[in-house]
Parts: sequence; C-alpha cells; structure tokens
Amino acid sequence: MREGEPMTPDRDAQAAPRRLRSVVRAMIWATVPVLLLVQLLASAGVEATSFWSQVRQLDARIARTAESRAELIAEPLWKMRYDQVTGVLNEIMHDETIAAAAVYDDTGAAIARVVARPSDQVAEISRPIRYSNGNIAVQAGRIAIAYSYAPVYADTGGRLMLLLVVGVLATLATVVALRISANIFIGKPLAAIMSAIQRSKQDGRAYPAEISSPNEFGQLAQAFNAMQHTTSGALDRLGHMASHDPLTGLPNRRSLSERLVTLSGDAGSPDSLIAFCFIDLDDFKGINDTFGHDAGDRFLVHISERLREAVEPQDWVARLGGDEFVVIRPEVSNAAAAQAFARELLDAISEPIRLHDKQVAPRASIGLAVRRAGDPELSHLPALADIALYHAKSKAPGTVAVLDEALQRDYRRRRDLELAIPAGFAEGQFEVWYQGQIDLESQGVVGLEALIRWRHPEHGVIGPGEFLPLVERSGNNARLTRYVLTDACRALQHLAAASRPDIRIAINLPPSELADHSLAAELRATCARFDVAASSLELEITEGSLINNIASASETLQRLRRLGATIALDDFGTGYSSLAHLRRFPLDRVKIDKAFISEIPGSAEDKAIVGVIASLAGTLGLTLVAEGIERAEQAAAMREMGVTLGQGYLYHRPQPLRDVLQWLEGQAVPASRVVAESPSIAPEFAA
Repeated sequence: MREGEPMTPDRDAQAAPRRLRSVVRAMIWATVPVLLLVQLLASAGVEATSFWSQVRQLDARIARTAESRAELIAEPLWKMRYDQVTGVLNEIMHDETIAAAAVYDDTGAAIARVVARPSDQVAEISRPIRYSNGNIAVQAGRIAIAYSYAPVYADTGGRLMLLLVVGVLATLATVVALRISANIFIGKPLAAIMSAIQRSKQDGRAYPAEISSPNEFGQLAQAFNAMQHTTSGALDRLGHMASHDPLTGLPNRRSLSERLVTLSGDAGSPDSLIAFCFIDLDDFKGINDTFGHDAGDRFLVHISERLREAVEPQDWVARLGGDEFVVIRPEVSNAAAAQAFARELLDAISEPIRLHDKQVAPRASIGLAVRRAGDPELSHLPALADIALYHAKSKAPGTVAVLDEALQRDYRRRRDLELAIPAGFAEGQFEVWYQGQIDLESQGVVGLEALIRWRHPEHGVIGPGEFLPLVERSGNNARLTRYVLTDACRALQHLAAASRPDIRIAINLPPSELADHSLAAELRATCARFDVAASSLELEITEGSLINNIASASETLQRLRRLGATIALDDFGTGYSSLAHLRRFPLDRVKIDKAFISEIPGSAEDKAIVGVIASLAGTLGLTLVAEGIERAEQAAAMREMGVTLGQGYLYHRPQPLRDVLQWLEGQAVPASRVVAESPSIAPEFAA
C-alpha cells in the first residue's frame, strides 16, 4: 500500500483478525500439549495401578491353584498312581494364563509334565506336596506351575490405547471449545480495538471501538475510546516530533527513509530524474567554537530558512543532524539542470549571516546524485550522494561534486582498502621507506625521513596520501605510529652497523599522537629494545596538530624532547604559520613546504616568503629544511637564502632500507658542523 492511501474498514477488519488469530493460536498451542500430557499421565497412572493389581491377583490365584492341586495329588503320588496325577494337571490347563505344570517326587524326579502353550514371559510358582494317612505324614514331592503375564499385558495395552484415543478426542473437543470461546470472548473484542487503532493510524482521527460487553474487554474499550479523545492531539505532536528536527522544524532522517519509499511511486514516469543534494556546512565547528553553541543553533536555523526559500513547493528539504541537510527535487529535466539547482542552493547558503554583530559568510559543500525514479538504487541515494560529498569536501570544499562512475570506483576502492587495513597489519603489508635529507653545503647525507607505503596484494604499492586518512578513520593511527617507530629503530641499528651512526631518522606524528601521554614512554622502551639513542630520532608534527591540541601537545613534546628527540615543524607556511607557535613549543627544526619551493627561483613572491621564514628561523635558532627540491637551481637558491638542509627528488627518492643502505655507500659523510645542529640536551636525558 502506498503512503497516503486510506485503509478501508473491510480491509482493516480483515487485517486485524489475522493478527488476533495468532493470539488465539498461541493460547491453544500453550494449552493443548499441557492438557493432553496431563490426561495421558493420569491415564497412565491409573492403568499402572490396575496393571500391578492384576499381576498380584494372578500371582495369588496361581498360588491357590498350586496349593489345591497339591492336596489332590498327594495320595495318587504316594501310591504311584501317576495317571491320576497327570489327569489332575490336565484339569488346570484350561486356564489361559498357565503355560505348563509339572509334579516331582521326593527324589526330585519329574513324575508328570504337561505343557499347554509356549510363552516367552513365564513366571513359576512351586508348592510342596504332603501326604498324611493318620499314621504317617511325609513330603511326597512338589508341584510347579509356570504361567504367563501376556494376557495381563494385552489387556492393559488395549485399555491404554482406548484411553489414548479418548484423551485425544477429549483434547480435540477442548481445543474446538477453546477456539470458539477465545474467538468470541477475546478475538472479536481485540479485533474491534485493533481495527479502531489501525484506522486511527491512517488519518489520525479517533475511531471508537464498538464493544458493548460488560466484561473486562468492554471496560477496556471504554477506556480506549476515552483515551483517544484526550490524546489525539498529543499523538499528532509526538508523531511530528518523531519525524521532524526540533531545532529547524525540517523533516529528519527518519522522514527521509519514508520519503525515498514514496518517490518512485509518486513519480509521473519511471524515467523521471530525481536530484538528491547532500549538503554539509564547511567549518561549522569553527562557528560553535567562536560564537558558542546558541549562536550555532541560530546559524542552523538561518540556513534551514534559506533552503526553504530557495526551493519550489514540490521540492523536499530535511536536516539529518548536525550540519547535514538534504534537498530533493523530484523532477529535473537533465543532469545539467540538477547541477544548476545545486549551485543555486550554494548561492543561497553563502549569503552572509550576522552573529553577535559580526558578518559570517557560510560555506557548504554539496554531493549530488541523480537517478531515475524507477532505478533500483533509488533507496541508496543518501549513500550515493555521500560519496560525492566526500569527494567535494576532500578535494574542493565549497563546491558541488556530482556522483559519477569514477567517484563510485574511488569509493569502492577506498572502502576495500579500509576493510583490508587489519589484514595489512597482520600480514606485514605496510613497508617503511626512507628518503635522504642532505646538507646543502657539503652535499652529505645527514638524515632520513621514514615514509610509509602499503604493498597491497591486489592494488600494488599505495602511497600514504591515499591510505593514511583511512587508517586514521579506522582508529589505527597509534598502531601505525608504533609500527614506523619500531622499523626506524631497527633502521638505526643497520645504519650504525654500516658506520653511519651520524644519520638521524625523522618520523611523522599524526595529530592524535600528541594527545597520547604514553608516547614518550613507548619511545623510550623501543629505543632501549633496539639499543639506539632517542637523540637519533626526529619527530615531525604539523601546525594543525599543534593548534587542535595546544595543552596536551606542549606537554607531550616536552617529554619527547627531554628524552633527546629532535622536534620538527612540518609543512610550515601552509597552516596557521603563527610566530607564537614557533616560540611557544619546543621546536628544533622547521620544514618549508614544497609549495613554496616548486616555483623558485622564478617566483619572486615565493623567494620573499622563504626569505622571511629563513630570517625568522635564524632569529629563533631553528634549523631550516627545504622540502621538494627537484632542480639544481632550487638547491642553489635555498643555499643563498640560508636554508641549511634539503630534501627532494634531486637527491634521493624514497626507497626501502636495503636500497638506501646501498645508496649511502657512495655518499659523503657530512661536516661536523651538521652534527652540532642537534638540540642541546641535558646530560641526564642524553641516553
């Protein structure tokens, strides 16, 4: 049934009994086995008592028969009239329970034996035969009678079968009576109440349950009817709250699922195009942090009002939570029209908003998915648009990204890689490669930077730019950092064995590690395990990681530096580039981002920026490292501006350690002044 189609009373009445019959059926299934079991156990108990009573009676009767026949046989046995003895035995063979009888003289010899019928179930009773004529009294022999319980078993079995049949028939009669009475006294009243509930759910109106019975169900119907009148308004409000966002009044995520179900049914044609816009506000966290959460809520209300004003009556707007919105246009002429509609939404959002007497220019990214109304993937529109939104926010925030096959392939690859991360660790697929750092004056190698690679069994060698965000999202940052740290300490061992203990190794620390106060202890333990000095390690951090973790980052860096490790600020110039950061944190080196190196010496602006950074570093006593040097003229320009160290493809590409060791064999040992650039370390922490 499609949403909005009314349920007729007949259909409603038919639907309710189907549910009510299940209640009656449950009652029957719960009652019948117990009833039948009780009847069978009672019958079995009675028959067992009767059976043992018959057994005892049979034993007593055979005993009496043996005693009476022993008196009759006594004189013929003593006088050796054996034909009379046999005749007496034959007289008792008419009893169907007696299988055989025998008479033995005083020596134990069988005088007479009669077998009436063979039997497997035989019991035997034996009685002595005493002869007395007034002068003598002797034991002349004994009589033995073998008898069978088979007639008793057969009689008992027949009665048990009869009782079973009677019990089953009685149970069936009880079931029929229970079913009829349950339908009359339970099923019909419940069906009436359920029918009223179902009809009320369809259009929200109150429908009374027509039950006139004075029993409990009648009282329940009266209470239900009274409740409908008093709670119909409250139910309406609760229903609206369940399907709408309390802050903006827009439909919520629950309503989105229902909306997607009705889109294909309400479309005029299966070929109608539906545009699904997934909107995410850029830097909404900054709004909350700067102006407070109350202002952030007002900001979201402003955005929702703008979206309402920017759409047509047939469009649908919802807030999924946080800073995520959805706009659906049920009919667009083509994909280009859908993109134009999404850009209109961006324009509407980007109008400045006044918060605390300040003008704030909102920015948003939109993921757009366009599908036909008859497309089986229609229910997956939120996930499909989210793929495009991910691309927009990671590649070009503040734009519209349209879902296409390439994005879907990227998403599938990204998802496959994310799921394969545990196996990558378990199977040792992650490899640490190293790139040399060069003294620009002596051209000697003074350091190596540890760079992680993933040698995937299907996708080959994957660079860190692709998989590091996935490792971070999967919560494996700390595991990867420990993995690289261990490999770097092992590499320092190999360098010492190759007579290059002067080379230090740089490791990149993700932002999350700066909040982990156990990092220093783990670094100390790892260095001790490989017998290398912490002063041979350089830990690289970014400006963004410092800003997001100022208090904890400062404490962690102080601990690491006390161990002797060098602290380097990576990608300087691309982030906040604040002088306060350079002075506030215990830094030893600053790495100039390659974005400022690539156009030198041709770009006067980049040369000016690098010159200012070099002057600043010299004032603060920091060593400068230029990243991304690929041409000799870039290296010459860096030397002229006072940059000490360089790193880039001009000197060395990242390689596995075994290749780096071979490369180092042909490289010069740097001058002693490079070693002097190490940070001053208190003697007690030098180890």
